[in-house]
Amino acid sequence: MIVDFASVDPNMRRNAIAHRLAPTIALPGTSDNVVLDCTGTERMGLRGPGTMDWLAAEGRAAPDVVNKAITLPDGISVLRLGQQEVLLTAPPGASGERLRNLRRAWRESAVPAKGYDAYRDEGWAWFVVSGPAAPALMRRISMADLRPESLGHGQVAQTRALHLDVVIARLDRFSAISYDIFFDIASAAFALDALTETAAGLEANFQLAALHRAA
Repeated sequence: MIVDFASVDPNMRRNAIAHRLAPTIALPGTSDNVVLDCTGTERMGLRGPGTMDWLAAEGRAAPDVVNKAITLPDGISVLRLGQQEVLLTAPPGASGERLRNLRRAWRESAVPAKGYDAYRDEGWAWFVVSGPAAPALMRRISMADLRPESLGHGQVAQTRALHLDVVIARLDRFSAISYDIFFDIASAAFALDALTETAAGLEANFQLAALHRAA
């Protein structure tokens, strides 16, 4: 039996911490301090020879250097993690249809070199920390310099945070300073514990929730 992975409902993906967070489809405002579990939102990782050429052939722009990120007009963000490695994410809370179509196009492409599926949708958890107090929270979970003046909009840090290897992208979602954090999904429960305790210590009224996609 042939399975069309491009049509798999992202809500069916295993998320060991989903039951611990209140679900929401409401996007935060500029002044809201939030930690959002976006693991259920569509994403796609490609790596290996041909990745960048295939992306360009699909008419998708990408950062011209490693450790940069851009957001395309259709809302898909492209994080360049290596010379031939990218992570593409749908907007948090969006349906992810455009990205699923892109995944389908990649699977159906007959070009000899188009990169390999890095399985970031299955292997990585995804949190977004956003709001006026987001930089203060990031300072407490990582020894890397993630201040807004050091990690500017559109920059990516492949570093350590939450005692884990992480990828952090500054994309300033929801018209606020924000950080996308990606890490091994097997460590999601540990990371949530650390984020919950750290956010509480800031007394900044951080709200923690699982952001589900709108119908």
